[in-house]
Amino acid sequence: MPGGPRIARLRAADSSVSREVAVDVLFRRHYATLLRVAHAMLGTREAAEDAVQDAFVSLYRHWDRLRDPQAAESYLRSAVLNRCRSNVRDLVKDRVLQSRAGAALMEAGGEIDLAAGEDGARLVMALRRLPRRQREVVACRYLLELSIAETAELLGMSDGSVKRHAHRGLQTLHTCLEAGHDR
Repeated sequence: MPGGPRIARLRAADSSVSREVAVDVLFRRHYATLLRVAHAMLGTREAAEDAVQDAFVSLYRHWDRLRDPQAAESYLRSAVLNRCRSNVRDLVKDRVLQSRAGAALMEAGGEIDLAAGEDGARLVMALRRLPRRQREVVACRYLLELSIAETAELLGMSDGSVKRHAHRGLQTLHTCLEAGHDR
């Protein structure tokens, strides 16, 4: 939530710590949040875990190439979002190829982790139905709790675009979830 606690950052004094310690600290602080974002974007826990784990492995491998260890958190967020986008693109390509080959289309959403309850599952399904940019903005703003400026920088768009996509995405989610309560 916009007014909620900010994502913890490594302090400047922490920049001298080893790669192992730094990545471990980042993992402990951010894994769960990044996993929720990836799950909302991909729809399955397994795909989300793969995306987040790949991002942490990449960070670990390339730690020495980071110009600023303070940027590690931003690197992780970007890496997870990029892996999610890539995963979705691959799924779309696979489905197009399957349809061309005459094979049956696979179910779009995959399984939903129901641990969050029925409302959580409905929210994830509603998020997956949003257009890509709206879904990314909503995930960054309300799951990662990023500011408008941070979201704009991460997604490479203007502040106004972030506001517009967030507003439209929230309106669509609200409408979708309200319609579900009437059942």
